[in-house]
Amino acid sequence: MHIKQLSHLCEVLESGSFTIAAQKSLINEADMKESINSLEIEFGIKLIECDDEFKVVPSFECLQIITHIKEIVRNCREIDEEIKSLHKKSSVNTMYDVGLL
Repeated sequence: MHIKQLSHLCEVLESGSFTIAAQKSLINEADMKESINSLEIEFGIKLIECDDEFKVVPSFECLQIITHIKEIVRNCREIDEEIKSLHKKSSVNTMYDVGLL
């Protein structure tokens, strides 16, 4: 399981479409479907189904875990933003320290 796969699952469910989710994630639709399929195999459960109008919907099993998955994805995004912020602060401090020499 990779964070990117969990993020893909959230994107597919939010958009209701593999095509739209793939476009937002800047990957092709086949790769998006493979990402979700790999998760389904790893978890041993069906995560996504299509309704009568061919809209993507979460499976019953997915509904049981999606809140946790969204929290993981949200936490990882927050960590990524914090790391980026630390890098910016670090580069400013480095430039400042060098200027004093």
